[in-house]
Amino acid sequence: MTPILETQRLKLREFNQNDLDDLAAMVADENQMRFYPRSKTRDEASAWISRNLALYKEYGFGFWLIESLPTSGFLGYCGIRPLALEGASEIEIGWHTKKTFWNQGIATEAATAARELAFRRFGLSRLVAIIHPDHIASRRVAENIGMHDEKTVILDDYPAVIYTAGRS
Repeated sequence: MTPILETQRLKLREFNQNDLDDLAAMVADENQMRFYPRSKTRDEASAWISRNLALYKEYGFGFWLIESLPTSGFLGYCGIRPLALEGASEIEIGWHTKKTFWNQGIATEAATAARELAFRRFGLSRLVAIIHPDHIASRRVAENIGMHDEKTVILDDYPAVIYTAGRS
């Protein structure tokens, strides 16, 4: 388990296949996934981990597991990844925390750390976040980490507000 960084309460680390049970349980929950097109299967969760393992090798980054420092418990994921958005190459920042940890500042703390890594360690100049318009909590996280809404689009029948942030 390769640690990426630690914050006051959290550790971001690379996923591995041993994390499948935690991830699969989170993304299979319909309430947890209400702002996504649908919940995901265990096989889809496994493929998602595999994609991130490939991203770590190719780019040095991807979406990382959020772990509680005091308990080492699984809290969700957060990170950055390459993305094609309306024909343009972008780097997406994303976060998703377990519903049992909502409204505790976990996503904001993890996303702040991921944003700083993106700009400082990886030298990226721009990040985008793709957020369902009704997902007020996630929009608040984007704003709390210094992002602003750039436009609203429809991506494969999914309404999304595109938030952006640039390196200052």
